[in-house]
Amino acid sequence: MTKNNTIRWGILGAGKIARAFATDFQYLQQAELVAVASRSPEKSAQFASAFSIPETCDYAGLYNHPQLDAIYIATPHNFHFEQAAQAMRAGKAVLCEKPVTVHPGQYQQLVALAKQQQVFLMEAMWTYFIPALAEAKNWVTEGRIGELKRIQADFCFPSGPEVERLWNPALAGGSLLDIGIYPIAFANYFMHQKPQRIQASARLSSTGVDECTGIHLEYSGTSANLYSSIVSKGTNTGYLFGSNGYIKLPSFWRSTAIELYNNEDELIDCFSDGRTTRGFHFEMQHVTDCLLQGLSESPVMSFEESMRIQEIMWEVRQQIGLHFPLE
Repeated sequence: MTKNNTIRWGILGAGKIARAFATDFQYLQQAELVAVASRSPEKSAQFASAFSIPETCDYAGLYNHPQLDAIYIATPHNFHFEQAAQAMRAGKAVLCEKPVTVHPGQYQQLVALAKQQQVFLMEAMWTYFIPALAEAKNWVTEGRIGELKRIQADFCFPSGPEVERLWNPALAGGSLLDIGIYPIAFANYFMHQKPQRIQASARLSSTGVDECTGIHLEYSGTSANLYSSIVSKGTNTGYLFGSNGYIKLPSFWRSTAIELYNNEDELIDCFSDGRTTRGFHFEMQHVTDCLLQGLSESPVMSFEESMRIQEIMWEVRQQIGLHFPLE
């Protein structure tokens, strides 16, 4: 599959998130960026030129490219299921942007297909590979804040109608699937279990997508308060509150630095990874390493982790009445 112990990558999509992936690709070891595909040949050519990518293809050409080992899918949510399936049927490993699918049923089918085809599949939850989150987990495990009692996180920014993918229900738009998944994944990262109770409320826009969504998750001994919005700014900060102190994670989904406080709000410790990159290369290197080791599932962002997030979002959607035409 590999050539000279190098994983050969292709990118499906040429938008903002694909550019972030391509920008950080230079920091990978034992990886080569071979091709890019998008709906527009002109856009593909511009993208390839900007990032010195040797080849451009249409979608079918990327799926069936004889020199590719893995495909990164960077398109809107509603396309993920079919595109990931097509790539895996062609024998390619898949790293698919979050949310990997729009609902749990689709994800079950992708996992079954990955196992049938014996190919790698992972949701691109890059937050799970950020060094600051790993350090925060170490602090929690070491008992530095005592017992973890409450998780708090919000991800919010104001967006206008010009960003169509956020407001169009046909594209599975809204705050929940686009950015609300990050607070949910944040809570899941530290709990690694299904919540015992889920409560959600939201305000739906005139187009039928959620402008903002609030979620309360109840675990045994720990609760999580989560919020997302595409109509207002928020703190965009994650907190882990314990019996003896708390951890603050600014821009928690991409944190470069975190802080540890006691219950008197005195700074006890801090951590910074000192990076100058976006941080996408951490998950990209993880997948590359998994493929070099012959793994078909990530030990970090496993099928179980993704399914748990899918199931939480599905229950939230049922409670707030968020439905999409593609379902």
